[in-house]
Amino acid sequence: MRHLKLNPPQLTLQDAERATALFGVQGTVRELYSERDQNFLVTAGGESQFVLKIATVEDQTGEVELQLAALKHVREVNPQLPIPVIRHSESGEEYLEFTTAAGVTHLAFMVSFLPGVLIEDSPINGDLLYDHGRMIARLGQALSGLFHPSAGRELLWDIRQLPKLKQFCDRAPSREHRLILSRTIDSFSSETLPNLKVCRAQIIHGDANGHNVLVDVTQPHRVAGIIDFGDLYHGPLLNDLAVAITDVLMSRSRDRSEVQAIIRGYNETVPLQPVEIGLLFDCLTARLALTALISLYRRTELPTRLDYNHIYEAPSVAWLDELHSLGREEVTGWVREACGVRDDKAIKVKGPARDLLSRRQRLMNPRMQLFYDAPLHIVRGEGVWLFDATGRRYLDVYNNVPHVGHCHPKVVEAITRQVSTLNTNTRYLGEQVVALAERLGEHLPGDLKVCAFVNSGSEANDLAWRMAKAFSGHTGGLLMESAYHGITDAIDAFSPAERRIPREDHHIETLTAPDRYRGPYKTDCPDTARRYASDADRAIARLAARGVKPAAFLVDSTFLTNGVLEAPRGYLDAVFKKVHAAGGLCIADEVQAGFGRMGNFMWGHQTYGVFPDIVTIGKPAGNGHPIGVVITRMEIMDALLDQTSFFSTFGGNNVSCAAGLAVLDIIKEEGLIENSGRVGAYLKNALRNLMHRHEIIGDVRGHGLVIGVELVTDQISQQPARNETRWVVNALCRRGILIGSEGPHGCVLKIRPPIVFNVKHADMVIENLDEVLNECREQMSS
Repeated sequence: MRHLKLNPPQLTLQDAERATALFGVQGTVRELYSERDQNFLVTAGGESQFVLKIATVEDQTGEVELQLAALKHVREVNPQLPIPVIRHSESGEEYLEFTTAAGVTHLAFMVSFLPGVLIEDSPINGDLLYDHGRMIARLGQALSGLFHPSAGRELLWDIRQLPKLKQFCDRAPSREHRLILSRTIDSFSSETLPNLKVCRAQIIHGDANGHNVLVDVTQPHRVAGIIDFGDLYHGPLLNDLAVAITDVLMSRSRDRSEVQAIIRGYNETVPLQPVEIGLLFDCLTARLALTALISLYRRTELPTRLDYNHIYEAPSVAWLDELHSLGREEVTGWVREACGVRDDKAIKVKGPARDLLSRRQRLMNPRMQLFYDAPLHIVRGEGVWLFDATGRRYLDVYNNVPHVGHCHPKVVEAITRQVSTLNTNTRYLGEQVVALAERLGEHLPGDLKVCAFVNSGSEANDLAWRMAKAFSGHTGGLLMESAYHGITDAIDAFSPAERRIPREDHHIETLTAPDRYRGPYKTDCPDTARRYASDADRAIARLAARGVKPAAFLVDSTFLTNGVLEAPRGYLDAVFKKVHAAGGLCIADEVQAGFGRMGNFMWGHQTYGVFPDIVTIGKPAGNGHPIGVVITRMEIMDALLDQTSFFSTFGGNNVSCAAGLAVLDIIKEEGLIENSGRVGAYLKNALRNLMHRHEIIGDVRGHGLVIGVELVTDQISQQPARNETRWVVNALCRRGILIGSEGPHGCVLKIRPPIVFNVKHADMVIENLDEVLNECREQMSS
């Protein structure tokens, strides 16, 4: 990459004096700092001062002409902006070639020197930062009409170059730094870069940091000038704001109010668009990662030629970690608040709910997630409906836990009857736990009859993992990329979808998700099942290279956190065979997929015609009452009990099992498996019809009543429409339709209602989604 290795000019003071004379200036010459070109302060007779600028030999004529064209254009458009003025040479040229005593030829030009103190060296206050943001925005306005062919150059400090620097992550001094840098680059490459293409773009300054912004010494709250136009390029307008913010973060400790001051000053001059508000977090983290990696390279490759940037390596990584810890939602909330966007959680919640939110945040931590920008205070549920504290009704198209409907009267009656009679543990004989085990076994083939009862899907998966290790004698785990299987420490290793900071697990390998829309092998690719399944061979080999053999492959048949995928026929069967051949077991996580959710079958894995060694269930099994079950063969349970005892105080308690029995009765009596298949097919077909009217819909997929609608900026490029997805989810909520989002790119509408959902409810979703997508198109284009 150009300029990565640093190749600044090497003019002596004598060379600079000769060059200065060519511009008709005589005076003292002093070198100033610069990263890749060379600058000299020239003080002539009296108090006249100029800056002689010598371009690096890597810069072409067009790049110097770009700087000069920008200075002239800004001067013409807005003469009030404090920027340098070009000084012509004695022969009337704006720039000229100059050959040093050593025989090296450079391009040279001269501009006026602006008085002031670098913002880097000034006491910082909110008013100054506000003016800083305002001045950057004004400069962007002035540059907006400029065109120059050299602005399309590749520039090292353009955040869009970040993926090219991933090779340097391994130079980071700690594993934590390597992980956070790598994770930032991966997210930027797959999610941010495509979305930046729909942002406003023009020629921008590119480097409005603390070394290029001057403060008025007589008015320390005002910006006195912006200098150094050497990093001009055509790119997202948002990048200039990101540079200013990250520089303030890195240069010294900053708080939220100071970051918001820059944003407020910028936004009041050039209002940020919704997509830009949503992407600022990504631009900040990308700039921090870029700074760290450039510094890492130069520190390790060019230790004798360090520039000032090396002092920012540690703070850039520290702030990268801090921003990821805060999370996208919180940081974006800062941005929205600074921009005066009035739909953030703290502002939208009114009346008694505001006090409830305040109490919750104080007692549970404000970063604990809530649904929707305006959180709902839900007080009652019935069937597919939820009701808030004001009595407003919402169609629930999201919650899979009340599987047979909110507060189904038969479940309520079973729980009430049992809790008023007895609720104790499984070390006593009890009818309910045995009856539920029998009923579950009836729905599973072969010897999958032996049950262990716990309280949740997370616990079920944790116990299944213990069983697999005990039975196989192995310790390795296989899972889907972006999977989620629970919250215990062991199962967190199987849940990369939930992590802000990646963890390195010696015993874990992920498989490429069988995504035929966005993955490497798409729908039109031949033999996709075999191609995707072959990644299991690679994963098993990667474990073997570390001396690890697979104990288990854990899979959710809905592939929900991968974006609700339809795996190619034969894919899971091929992976199961490879895992078995390697001595591992296959665990079907049916927490999301089970109990008829995918239509036609009781269990999700049956959709793909595979036979697992262990099945785990949770959430829907008790229609919301806490229950989890591991179902396996007797010899697998024996292997665990040969090594350890097992008991769960509340697992298999009478009340939870009574709820579980009622759920099984309702599914059979009301024909809900068939309903899920029939209504799901109707809804999926209607959603696919919407694709013809809405370019934003890229794909519709799923089985039964678990459907994913992937939103994209356009159907040709398939770029993820993450910000639009969030907008659509909240717009539907305002209309009384509750839906979620999912997938690695956050751009898949997640449709997963109680399976009592019917065609009338599906029509409501289609009608409202159609109207909301029209509104979204208008909103995003305004």
